[in-house]
Amino acid sequence: MIPAFVLVTGVLVILVIGAAVLAWMGMANVLTSLVPLAPWLVMVGTILLILSELLLFFGEKEDRQDAWRDLSYLLPTLIVSAILWYLAQWFLW
Repeated sequence: MIPAFVLVTGVLVILVIGAAVLAWMGMANVLTSLVPLAPWLVMVGTILLILSELLLFFGEKEDRQDAWRDLSYLLPTLIVSAILWYLAQWFLW
């Protein structure tokens, strides 16, 4: 759960800082290209976390239980970020 929190928080912080810098530099028209990248980065990062969690299924019983628990929040995160990315791409690009 901590890696997913760090992933989502990191992407949001980078997006906010990037938006502030672009607005400060007078390039606010680039924001429509930057906004759809945030859900995409979360989606790709979540896929990588899911792949690393799949390795836990080769471990002991406790590892498999941890993998199921972690996948129970990673899969909804992946689905929501994919939907947000699709909507952002559809409306902003």
